[in-house]
Amino acid sequence: MLLKEYETYDMLPGESISEMDKRFSTLVNRLKGLGKDFTSKELVRKVLRSLPLEWMAKRTVIEEVKDLNVLSLENLIGSLLSHEEILK
Repeated sequence: MLLKEYETYDMLPGESISEMDKRFSTLVNRLKGLGKDFTSKELVRKVLRSLPLEWMAKRTVIEEVKDLNVLSLENLIGSLLSHEEILK
């Protein structure tokens, strides 16, 4: 059931990046507790895919400019938080 939740994970309407990050981290930590391992690249790609359409431009820029093989989840979330502040 947790794996299904991970596979279908999306940012919720009206959810902030901080809220999304907290919910995602909780899910990943629960799965890790059950023995599931994730690479940083897998987690970064999952978060990028979970972003709603209004974030598509930022997602595209990150995918084109950043090396997703070395981008950490923390750096991605920091970039998304900064962009969210600009949008306010």
